[in-house]
Amino acid sequence: MQGAISLPRIACLSVQRSVKTGLKSAVPVPMSLAMSADTDVEVLNDAAVAAPAPAIDKPEPPSPTELVEGWTAVTSEFAALLHDAAPNAAWIETLEAAKARMQALAGRDFDGALYLLLQAASGGEDRYSTHHAMLCALVGEVCADWFAWPAAEVDSLVCAALTMNLSMSAMQDTLSRQLEPLSSEQREHVDGHAERSAAMLAEGGAKDALWIEVVRRHHDADLGAALDAAAPAQRLAHLLHRVDVYTAKLSRRTSRDAVSPAIATRDTSLGEDGRPDAIGVALMRKLGLYPPGSFVKLANGDLGVVVRRGAKAHTPIVAALRRDDGALHMSPKRRDTARPEHAVAHGVTAADVKVHLNHRRNLAAG
Repeated sequence: MQGAISLPRIACLSVQRSVKTGLKSAVPVPMSLAMSADTDVEVLNDAAVAAPAPAIDKPEPPSPTELVEGWTAVTSEFAALLHDAAPNAAWIETLEAAKARMQALAGRDFDGALYLLLQAASGGEDRYSTHHAMLCALVGEVCADWFAWPAAEVDSLVCAALTMNLSMSAMQDTLSRQLEPLSSEQREHVDGHAERSAAMLAEGGAKDALWIEVVRRHHDADLGAALDAAAPAQRLAHLLHRVDVYTAKLSRRTSRDAVSPAIATRDTSLGEDGRPDAIGVALMRKLGLYPPGSFVKLANGDLGVVVRRGAKAHTPIVAALRRDDGALHMSPKRRDTARPEHAVAHGVTAADVKVHLNHRRNLAAG
């Protein structure tokens, strides 16, 4: 079904859709979406309503403890691989094995994966480059699944997302904590990182030419053709560029806070006509307007964190943490935002919620 929010392809066979069908599914968004600096739920709901997500079969999910421990382990593995990397044949084999474990874990509970990665990305600068790479890999994969692109191409995309910043991973972590503008030397390093990262992979023995080319082109914002007419490297790199920008907006750095998902969606999903383009539609349909791990305020005044995508893009499942009067709930309260009294009023930030999160308890509420 066109509106299905499905698991990553590692977990189940995707419903086959043509790219052209994906393009035609774009839904109108009010023009105020493109113009308002503080646009949130009100101007995006029209788009979200057209994004139903029927229930689907999925593997037995891990327990919250197993999920947290599993993602802690795989994150540590990628941090060791990506930081000051020196690729060779053994390194590439280890990376691909870690990628398979990441995808298998995400396939068991993709909502939980998004929750933990987005919380890690938005909660601070520790391991910024690692969290960003993993988040881009999973978001890119489910967006490519929306277009039903060939599995081999999606595999190249995921590898590219994980390694696109390989030549500057340590520097990326430093920059996430830096308040000052980039120095001329830092700017030169950032500007050349895509070419250097691709060269590192090629010299290290990577055999997948598409993987390497997508890394080389991942900052190329100009598609130059309709998405369905573009060559594989061109469209994969364009998707990765958009996912890179979208997820970066959801990540906190010392110099700036994360923005709400609705703002990130507005800033990265609209075409020149003020309507979602094909990739914008994929982002909204696969992640929802409020992806797991993001914070929201509800119609009853509750503040909480999204733990699962819902039946529609604007109706996630929320673990309510703080009441309207400011007091904390004794334990997270499950809120289905499809109910009018618990509807999402708008997105908020971690600073608004002011709660130290217990991820196991929040995930259990979902």
